[in-house]
Amino acid sequence: MKFDRLKDFLDYYLPMLGVPGSDTVIYKDHEEIFRHTSGFDNLKYRTPMRDDAIHHIYSCTKIATCVAALQLIERGEILINDPVHVYFPEYKNLQVARRGADGKIRLEKARNPILIRHLFSMTSGLDYSLRRASIDRVKKATGGVCPTLDIIRALPEDPLICEPGERYCYGLSHDILGGIVELISGMKLGDYMKKNIFDPLGMKDTTFEIGQHNYERIASQYEYDSVGRCAIEVLKDSNAMRFGSEYQSGGAGLISTVNDFILLTDALANGGVGKNGARILSGASVKLLSSPTLTPEQNVTFEMGLNLGYDYGLGVRVMRDPAKAGSLMPKGAFGWDGKKMSLSVSDPENKLAIFHVEEIDGMNAILIPRLMNVIYSCLDEE
Repeated sequence: MKFDRLKDFLDYYLPMLGVPGSDTVIYKDHEEIFRHTSGFDNLKYRTPMRDDAIHHIYSCTKIATCVAALQLIERGEILINDPVHVYFPEYKNLQVARRGADGKIRLEKARNPILIRHLFSMTSGLDYSLRRASIDRVKKATGGVCPTLDIIRALPEDPLICEPGERYCYGLSHDILGGIVELISGMKLGDYMKKNIFDPLGMKDTTFEIGQHNYERIASQYEYDSVGRCAIEVLKDSNAMRFGSEYQSGGAGLISTVNDFILLTDALANGGVGKNGARILSGASVKLLSSPTLTPEQNVTFEMGLNLGYDYGLGVRVMRDPAKAGSLMPKGAFGWDGKKMSLSVSDPENKLAIFHVEEIDGMNAILIPRLMNVIYSCLDEE
């Protein structure tokens, strides 16, 4: 395998689009076959991207949260068809905001309960609105501390945007799923993940906490200016999903390194077994994680744009139709991406794992399909 084409893509094509820098690693059969850092961590000071930088991985957090919840299923502590109100009674009497024929929105009692299945599959009826009265109330009541379970218990105070199970709606579902892990385990979500996922795999820098000891290693973050086609720097410790100092977002709160997160990505590409031989999930659970969950009706609101040709599994997009997607990826490859263009892809067919970070948003739909095609075109090069 030769990766000259991939290096050219990372070194020249990404900067041409305004991406400050990137870091990419590929494993095959538990062994690193490619690693390349490119460009700058900080454009103003022209500091190069460092290979031990700590990155906000945003929605790649969802993969770890779904793994944690699947571990609870393996232990018989939860069932995928359990109603959420079994664990959080606050979810017993939900309201749905419905628009009537006259165009007015009215609140009605939900006909169906939210199931754990709905949390996994983003069909709970919760969207990603962060300007919620429930969140604001907890922020005020706790002085900005916002313990995770306080937020999770408060979310049902606001109406759902659709009936549970009605359609795919990307939102706060995995935050609630992380809350269930915290409630059942009796541990903070991050502590549970450390004990049951990160430590077993040898992941040393993945956490919800930004400590003073690692602040200098936090990568710079950028917003993409589509008009000027340039990157605008933002605070490197900012994350809108951190509602308070004690809130751990199962949907988007983790920070990690490329060296760390590839170990989880690799384990999922190899049936739940990590590079060091540690098993974090059974092969059956990995298969469940990467199996389609949406009905044809639900899939209408998922399969568009970047998701064309994909199904949605338990927190991951799963390649269903490479020809429809125009992708060189094989059927069954799965993963997810985060707001600032963190990307995790596990490919069981080839036992291939890919993790890539950029720390700039607004580029995912443009770059992910291109990056995947370049990578897979290199695998047959000699």
